[in-house]
Amino acid sequence: MNHGRFVVRPALLVVALLACKGSADKSAPPASVATDSAAPVASANTCPSDGKWHECSVLYRLERSGLAPRRDSVAVTEKPLTAPGFLVRLGNAELEVFMYPDEAARAADEKKLDTAQFIEPNEQPTIRRERTLIRSVNLLGLLKSLNSHQRERVSDALTAGPPQPPR
Repeated sequence: MNHGRFVVRPALLVVALLACKGSADKSAPPASVATDSAAPVASANTCPSDGKWHECSVLYRLERSGLAPRRDSVAVTEKPLTAPGFLVRLGNAELEVFMYPDEAARAADEKKLDTAQFIEPNEQPTIRRERTLIRSVNLLGLLKSLNSHQRERVSDALTAGPPQPPR
């Protein structure tokens, strides 16, 4: 039995933890929150918790879900939707996000979409490569991904609902 191996690992862990604790810059955001310079992901403290989705809460939720979102600077449109959208890249997938003033406005606009072009998160895309339709309160998301695991993770992150106001 090699006892030296079991002594070294805890010792290295302690040294690494002490080194990290002493060198942390309190003013810099954690490395796990950083994204490309186009749009840094907001923290939970800087985004409104009002029961509605905001761009910062979408990016924060996707980041916290381990999806490494990158906000693209290009604006997106989807006929016949009336709300302007923004594009979020998630690996090789693309999520177009449209936000409305409230749930009723989102539902009214969603009715204008051709449902044959989209699938629900629990359905599998066909050879036509339909986009996944994700809806949550005032958010409508159109996800381009054939990866069923990724589609499930994005859907779960957003359908869990936006940040709620404190009680």
